[in-house]
Amino acid sequence: MKNKLKTTIGALLLLAFTVIAPMHAQNKVLIVGIDGCRPDALTAAQTPNIDKLIKKGAWTMSAQTATISNSGPCWTSMLTGVWFDKHKVTTNGYKNPNLAEYPHFFHRVKEQKPNLKTYSVVNWQPIHKILQEGDADIYNDLSNDENVTRRVVELLRDDNPDAVFVQLDEVDGAGHSHDYGPTIEKYLAAIEKADGEVGAMIAAIKDRETYRKENWLILVTTDHGGSNYGHGRDIPEHTTIFYIAQGKRVKKGKIKHPVNVTDIAVTAMQHLGIDMNNEWNLDGKVSGMKK
Repeated sequence: MKNKLKTTIGALLLLAFTVIAPMHAQNKVLIVGIDGCRPDALTAAQTPNIDKLIKKGAWTMSAQTATISNSGPCWTSMLTGVWFDKHKVTTNGYKNPNLAEYPHFFHRVKEQKPNLKTYSVVNWQPIHKILQEGDADIYNDLSNDENVTRRVVELLRDDNPDAVFVQLDEVDGAGHSHDYGPTIEKYLAAIEKADGEVGAMIAAIKDRETYRKENWLILVTTDHGGSNYGHGRDIPEHTTIFYIAQGKRVKKGKIKHPVNVTDIAVTAMQHLGIDMNNEWNLDGKVSGMKK
C-alpha cells in the first residue's frame, strides 16, 4: 500500500512539474524580416519551412505596412512600434529619426532588462541607424544573405541570445531586378532560397542544448511588397504584407483582426516580459498570441 502511494505521489509530482515547467521557461524571440516579399508570391513559392510555421502558428497574408512603402519607413515602424509620423523616418536616408521619443524596441528591452542579450544581423546596413549605443550587438553582412544566415546560426549555436532580429535582402533585390509578383520565376526562386535560410535558423534553435528549457517566439514578416520593379507607393501591392508567429503562446490559425507592421515590436516585447508604458504612445498591439 505504501509503495503504491509513493508511486501515485511521484506520478502526480512528475505531472505537476511537466505542467508548470514550461511556465518558467526562458522567453526568447527570433524575428526574421524578408525584405520586399509579397504575400501572394510567398504563397505561390515552394516554402516548406515557412509553411510549417504557418501550420503550427498564427498568420495573416493581409497585414499592412507604412503607406510610404520604402524600406526606411517600414523597417523603422516594425522596430519601433510606431508609424512614420512619430518616428520621423520617411526616406531610406534616415534623416533625424525621433529616437528620443520612439527608440528601437531593443532600447526599451535594455532599459528594463539590461542583462538580456540582443542581436541585430542584417544585409541592408541602414536599418542599424536607429540603434543607439548599448541597444544590441550588431552585425552587417552586406555581401549576401548566406553570410547573414551563417552569422545567425553561429550566434544561436555558440551564444545565448534572448532577442535576435534578422533582415534578409535578396528577395527585394530580385524584385528590383526581375519584378515582383507570384508569376516571376526569379523572384519566386529568391523567396525559396530565403525559406531555406529561415529553415537553417529554426534548425539552429531546435539544436540548442537548452532548447527544452526555452520558450522561443518566431516571427517572420516583411517590410513591404512591390510591383513594376519598385515600391514606395500607397497601393495594395506595396503595402500588403504577411505576418507569421509560431511558439508555445501563439493562438494557432488565421488571425482575424487587422495586423500592422508596428505589431512586431510590441508582440516581441510582450513575449520578453517588458512592461508596456502608456506614455510610450505605441501604435502597435500584440498580435497572434493567447491572452
